[in-house]
Amino acid sequence: MIERIWQGVINAFWMVAFAVIVGVVFNMARPAGIPFVGDWSPKALTDIHAGDLEVVHVDDAFDLLSQEKALFIDAREPGAFAGGHIPGSVNITPGQAAERLGEVRTMLETGKTLIAYCYDVDCPLAAELVRRLGELGIRNIKVMPEGWTGWMDRGYPYE
Repeated sequence: MIERIWQGVINAFWMVAFAVIVGVVFNMARPAGIPFVGDWSPKALTDIHAGDLEVVHVDDAFDLLSQEKALFIDAREPGAFAGGHIPGSVNITPGQAAERLGEVRTMLETGKTLIAYCYDVDCPLAAELVRRLGELGIRNIKVMPEGWTGWMDRGYPYE
């Protein structure tokens, strides 16, 4: 009886080892394979999401808000926005970019810096919103990569 159990454990080990080897070989053969080692630092994540977009960090964004030189666009879902947001923020998700274009243009006409944010450095929504607005001809919107989490971690005001 023990021998049969032991043989089952050995067979299971070899099956798992074979599956891992096959997975690694296929991953290495794919042009867009998943890297085994990566840089997941906040800077690297910001580079991944924001790329060539202009970023403003949370402390600088707070300074601009304190001087009444910034307006914020919250790219999170409406439920998250309702749970709390940066004072004066407008909630525009990436999917609403085209339909809210006039509102964004009006915000730009104030001459203030427009800053889009979402949850945190792992969240691509703000960068996605800025890219969609860029495709529609809207420029000069910055991304705050630290997002809502970075804002709250520093104890900055919220509504």
